[in-house]
Amino acid sequence: MRFVRKLVLVGVVGGLGAGCSGDSTGTSLPDLVGTWHATTAVVTSVANPGTSVNLIALGATLQITFNANLSYTSTITVPGEAPEVSNGTYVETANQLTLHDNSSSGSDTIVFGLGLSGGTLSLTGGTPFTFNFGAGEVPARLDVTAVH
Repeated sequence: MRFVRKLVLVGVVGGLGAGCSGDSTGTSLPDLVGTWHATTAVVTSVANPGTSVNLIALGATLQITFNANLSYTSTITVPGEAPEVSNGTYVETANQLTLHDNSSSGSDTIVFGLGLSGGTLSLTGGTPFTFNFGAGEVPARLDVTAVH
């Protein structure tokens, strides 16, 4: 199911960590290494911002493990469906996270705004992303909050 596949990719985002590490330019980067759990995953229609859904509140769970070698594995469980696993690579800057899904069903790339404060990760505006609110796939944005 394409929705769940995208959600897994998003779930990757849902589980990021706290801390800082330096890069060669001296800019601090969030330390995403570890296993993280989404506390919210809100999908909002681009065309109708009043239409949104919090997937976690509906019973979904998102977990992701970010590895030091810049690879990740994520698992999403939606009530009534088998868990789906996704894997790929990630690239981070001080304020952006790019996920490259390399799963067997094809590859997708999603870009998020990235914020990390006090052990809480905020991923905003995941694009490109589509979601079915009940009348077919439409452009949407994804905002995720996660903790370690």
